[in-house]
Formats: sequence, C-alpha cells, structure tokens
Amino acid sequence: MNDILANDFGIARELSVVEDTLRRSVRSESPLLTEIAMHVIEAGGKRIRPAICILAFRAVGGRDEKLRAAIDAAVAVELIHSATLIHDDITDEGETRRGRVTAYRKYGVHNALVAGDFLFVQGFKYGQFLHPDSIRIAAEAYERLAEGEMLQEQWKNSVSVPEEEYLKIISGKTASVFSASAQLGAFHGGGTDDEIFMLGEYGTNIGIAFQIVDDVLDIISDEHEIGKSVGNDLKEGNMTLPLIYAMQDGVDRELLAQIISRKNKPPELIRSAMEMVRKSSGVRRSIERAQYFVRKAKEDIEPLRQSVYKEQLMRLADSVATRKY
Repeated sequence: MNDILANDFGIARELSVVEDTLRRSVRSESPLLTEIAMHVIEAGGKRIRPAICILAFRAVGGRDEKLRAAIDAAVAVELIHSATLIHDDITDEGETRRGRVTAYRKYGVHNALVAGDFLFVQGFKYGQFLHPDSIRIAAEAYERLAEGEMLQEQWKNSVSVPEEEYLKIISGKTASVFSASAQLGAFHGGGTDDEIFMLGEYGTNIGIAFQIVDDVLDIISDEHEIGKSVGNDLKEGNMTLPLIYAMQDGVDRELLAQIISRKNKPPELIRSAMEMVRKSSGVRRSIERAQYFVRKAKEDIEPLRQSVYKEQLMRLADSVATRKY
C-alpha cells in the first residue's frame, strides 16, 4: 500500500474488511469478467475514500454494531470509483495504472467497458441495502462527478481556463466523491447534521487538494515511479492548475499555448511542455494551493469532538499534500 495509507491510521481491521468485501463483490459466473474486475480492483491504489469513510464513522462515535453499513457504503463508493477509472483510462489512452497495464490495454476496449458496467452494478448492489439518505448522498456525488467531467470536456484544448473554473471542475469530478465518502461515514456513525456537514466540507477540501497534487505529479513524476502514465493532461488538452500558473509565469506563453491547444500532440511536444512547466513557478504555486485546501480541511473538522480518529483525519489531510505518487 502506498505512502498515504502506509500507516493505516488506526483502522487496519476495518480496511481489511473493506478489501475482503471488494474482492468478494467482483466474483462473477464469467471467469473473464471476474479476472478483469479483479485486475482493476487490485490496481485501485490508496483506498483513501474508504479510509475517509471509516475515519468519519469513528470520529462521530460510530460503534461496531453499525460498522457493516459504513463498510458497505465505502465498498459501494470504491466499486463505482473503480468503474470510472476504466472509462478514464480509455479516454486518456493511459497505458498503466499503479504499475499495471490498464484494463482496456490488456483485455480490449469492449471487455473493459463491460467490466466497468459490471463494477457500477456491483456498487449499486451494495448501495441498495443502505438508508435512502445515504443513497441520495452517493447519487448526488456521482451526478456532480459527471457534471465535472462534462465541464472539463467543454474546456478541452483551451488555454484560457480561469482558476475558478478549474476548481469547479475538480470539485465535481474528484472532490464530490471524497465529500460523499466522509458524509456517508458520518451518517452511518450516527453523526449530527452539523457533523455530517463539516465532514462533507472536509472531504471536499481534501479532494481538491488531492486532485491538485495529482495534476502536479502528472507533470513532474517519472512514469515508473508512480506506476501510471504521465503527461496525460497535456496530451488530452486538460488545463490543470500547474499549467494555468505556468501560463502566468515567465515561460514562452505562446509556445506553451500552441502545444496545449493542439489536438494531436507528438510525444516530443508533450515532453517539451512538461519541461517548460517544471521550470516555471507552476508546480510550486500549485503545491502551495493544495496546502491551502489541506489547511481548510483541517479547520473544517476542528469543532469535532476530540478523539484519536479526529487526529487521524488531520494526519491523513497532511499526507495528501506531501504524497509522492
């Protein structure tokens, strides 16, 4: 498990149950479908959304007799998230994820899409046993995710994306699911309306910070180090925060704009643009912005009752801004 959850934040037992449930959930009468779904699940990475869900559950005083519902909620979110990763990899033409060949590369686009549909269905299957309010929380999150994806598509290959619009995009496509994870944990832990709200805000700000760092890593990392393709945002024409800040810096704005706005970019142009962004202040300013949202997340839950789980939520927030992959 990677740097974020190398320390289990005091919930190793709960996360182990989440992992076991995830693996059971993708078993199918079709061996190939099971294999593809397991391939995706095993490349799932940090399990940060389930961790936030369980920590939120515990932070509001959730007891073991209610834990099953929180675990099912975490599993439902993770299954649906895994399905979206299949679609993302196909759209981005990604070749690797977490050091594994992407599902569509290994099994073909058709089989990967079927597996994605299967993961969606399995996620909703776990969701059907939850309280209607928790189903609404999850549904609204994935509604915002879809809206964020569409908004990003509208700005594709544009170099004039305002920072506010970028934040709106990632608030939908990434942060909404983090927020839902925290709210679901708090809801099933018996949290008050205020506690559910503040943990939802925590999740939103953690999700924004997480995505900003992800966009930075897409620029500065080595593909073998992080286990997935890099330069995808440039290749796809997605204007991320490091690119927005680089365009405000002393780089050759005209050349960078030409590369970003070009629809078919050869690898040498992508590498050239990445180098320009690395030499600008775009990376440093983006990390500082991520740290700002981490601080906001920690402030969001400051009113929570004092507990070891509140402390672990604080630690998890700090780890998001410092992660290396």
